[in-house]
Amino acid sequence: MPSVKLLVRTVLSLAMSAVFVWLSLRHTDVRAVGRAMAQADAARITAYVVLLLVIHLVRTVRWGLLLRPLGQVPFKRLNSASAVGWMLLMLLPLRLGEFARPLLIARPPPGGGQPLRRSGALASVVVERIVDGIAIGVLGIISLRMLGRSAAGNYVEFARSASVLVALGFLTLCAALVLAVFFHDPAVALADRLLRPFSPRVAARATGMLDAFIGAVHLGSGWRLISFFALTALYWTLTATGLGIVAPAFGFTALTPLMLAVILTIQVVGVMVPAGPGMVGTMQFFTQAGLSLFDPGGFSARGAAFANTIWLLQFIVQVGLGTIFLVAGHVSLKGLLGPSPVEDEPPPAPVAP
Repeated sequence: MPSVKLLVRTVLSLAMSAVFVWLSLRHTDVRAVGRAMAQADAARITAYVVLLLVIHLVRTVRWGLLLRPLGQVPFKRLNSASAVGWMLLMLLPLRLGEFARPLLIARPPPGGGQPLRRSGALASVVVERIVDGIAIGVLGIISLRMLGRSAAGNYVEFARSASVLVALGFLTLCAALVLAVFFHDPAVALADRLLRPFSPRVAARATGMLDAFIGAVHLGSGWRLISFFALTALYWTLTATGLGIVAPAFGFTALTPLMLAVILTIQVVGVMVPAGPGMVGTMQFFTQAGLSLFDPGGFSARGAAFANTIWLLQFIVQVGLGTIFLVAGHVSLKGLLGPSPVEDEPPPAPVAP
């Protein structure tokens, strides 16, 4: 039965991707899109690829700060798990790859080493995603307010509403997590009272998972906390800068940093929609939707070429890095979903973005 459910969800995710691909390309000549991509400035494309490698290092180091309380993790092991985890996020549908990084880092490396607590690794990714969600929501709200009437088009209200909803949603999650950490025992007891009437067995298992998960959350302190937020700001600044590097290769030369921030916000909110592997369709459509707020060519062949180039280069770099580490034997996928050497805990639901 679980396999049937997974099959149904996968088919639905592929259908979702197909719908967004159609929405992205419905008013364009696909051959013109291909020509625009082929004729793009090679120097800008190369610069963007280099920037994507830098972004990978930034988010890997940032994740390492969250894992520090669990134990000393060598950078080679951290980098390998990060690269392969992001590769699986691109290859698996429904954002199932969100589970990969914590599951990989929790296992001892092929050459031997100390495993980490799986609950702690999962908690690090949840904290990371909550902070990113708040950052993107606040970035969208501030950028749109500062731009005022400079933003126009069919998706302005969507952008404003989405920014507010994302910020409020992730702030709520953040508040709930902080309260659960400070009121650990009452939170576990409340979950048990809510679930026990349905199934004592499920309640016992769920509360055990929740107890381990809450206990593993480390919000950090001092220089580590400051460094984490500084790297978060750097991560999203570099990501927006990447859009600005590639955009002129397709004729979009008038995009300001605030405009790029809005385009990035809409893109990130869009890829939260569960879709097929690689976030195909959702990334292209929502990138173009953001672009259309500032340029009428957002849904032209040039706009589609820009969005597809961004998607394709991210896909190639992330899958390429993960493949390199797999081939080099730095990490293995064998038995990834098996019991952890430290603890056997099913993962919680993935958190976007």
